[in-house]
Amino acid sequence: METKKKNEKDRISAVLFIVVFLLVVVIVIMVLKTVDDKRAAQQAQEQNANTQTYQSVDQSSDALVIGTDGSVTPNPYEPVNALPGSGNSGNTGNTGNTGNTGNGGGTGNTGNGGGQGTTTQPTTAPANNPAPAPVNNQPGNTNTQPGNTNTQPGNTNTQPGTAAETPTQPAPAEEQPFTPAVIGTGTFVSDSGTWLNIHADWSVKTISTSQIEVTVTVYVDHQSLFTGAIDDSVGIQVDGQYVTFNSPKINYDKNDPKMTELASHTFTVDLAQGESRNIGINVAWGYGGEYGSPKGRVKIDSLECGGTVAVTR
Repeated sequence: METKKKNEKDRISAVLFIVVFLLVVVIVIMVLKTVDDKRAAQQAQEQNANTQTYQSVDQSSDALVIGTDGSVTPNPYEPVNALPGSGNSGNTGNTGNTGNTGNGGGTGNTGNGGGQGTTTQPTTAPANNPAPAPVNNQPGNTNTQPGNTNTQPGNTNTQPGTAAETPTQPAPAEEQPFTPAVIGTGTFVSDSGTWLNIHADWSVKTISTSQIEVTVTVYVDHQSLFTGAIDDSVGIQVDGQYVTFNSPKINYDKNDPKMTELASHTFTVDLAQGESRNIGINVAWGYGGEYGSPKGRVKIDSLECGGTVAVTR
């Protein structure tokens, strides 16, 4: 009986030992895992601190490495400027300021105001040995585009050539003053078969690149002539434009030929440079009387003359 109890007690002790042993193994594994995690985190933090880079304050392109002991040594892996439009990211660097869009269609660069900047990651320098403050003053990183001033301290972008170029507009040619010129003259004469006739002197003059002036002056050719003023008796028509005038009173008691002006008028006609056209000119004077001729006195109601003028510019 006692042997049986002893066996049961030994069995229970063995089970308890196994359970305790397993608990100890689990606890040891958890402790080792926690230690490994802390060690890995510490190594990552130390590696992060040892790889922080700063640009040299003397405007050189050599970067610096701040060691955990506060020492400053040249970084063998010199940072290379990124392509235009993006800054080099630090380990957990802040995103660079978005560049201003250039005037005249130039695309702004992402990064310090749009230049080929390097995004630097500020870090806390070890005590007793402060690290030089990161300064971005490399030539070629100032944004001088009109209207796009980037006022963030330490991030001046002076890259030449990123400003939009404004095309130079050619100066407008000075318009030359137009010089009028007479381009044609002539005369139309009536034929009444008597010693009383009219004639019309005409002239054509350019007044602009698209218009001309036609001037017509009407005369009466006579010897001895006595007539009072006659209302609306002189008619002049040029290119469809028609005007009338009163003829003057005439008292001439000689047999010598004489020319007396009846009326004159200037018409404006459209005719551009390089064009040609025919212009009709017709003149009439309503005399309404008689006049001598080699065959005797002849009744004359109206004297007329005119024709077509070919004008070329």
